[in-house]
Amino acid sequence: MTQLTRHEMGASLLGELRRAGLGVRDLFDGRQEPLSWYFRVVALDQSELDILESGAVDHLQIPTALVELSIDEMALGLANIGVDGLATYLRHAPTSLPAETEPAADKPQSADDFLYDPNVMLGLLGVDVAPPPLWLDERESNPATNERLAARLTNMARQIGEDADAVEVHIEGALDPDVGWASSEGGVRPAGISVHFTFDIPLVGTEERELARVFARGASVASEALERIREVFRAG
Repeated sequence: MTQLTRHEMGASLLGELRRAGLGVRDLFDGRQEPLSWYFRVVALDQSELDILESGAVDHLQIPTALVELSIDEMALGLANIGVDGLATYLRHAPTSLPAETEPAADKPQSADDFLYDPNVMLGLLGVDVAPPPLWLDERESNPATNERLAARLTNMARQIGEDADAVEVHIEGALDPDVGWASSEGGVRPAGISVHFTFDIPLVGTEERELARVFARGASVASEALERIREVFRAG
């Protein structure tokens, strides 16, 4: 793997989002745990982002995609130094053998003694697409329409996320305040909707080009999901 830094990976992700016709705002990066670093952006359709930033409208109701790259910095370091580099940090532990078989000195560990575990992840790319709150506020508290919405979101997520490693549809329910919170006749409307796609980035076998392909798949899914979620809500 080519020597990469976490910020170079973030820049590569931004490039793929631009190629997919998405603009970004609200960039964040930081450390979640001692060895976990994240890079997070809010992605929008570039033409709609241009309208927002031009001040032509006070508030444009559009779906957004939260794109997050989470990197295991230990795995990134291992990818950069390779097995040979790792071996320089290790040695054989002393063993409790009979005196006549006790080695004279600890034998240095060689690279041939190690293989990276294929189950270890270098990182994860997450794409979380959500409609604007107004779209949900305008919906009726009707069980039948709620079920249709859930079914359409699920079908859309399955179609778009064929190349993703995990696909999830999250729908929270909110009591309708028009009838009253304590009333048994109060309906439940969908709230907190999001469609989530996850792409694994394995430590083993991930070269710079493969990393770019993962980012390109994530950007393509984000772009298509932003458009398809409009169709879901237009259908009622």
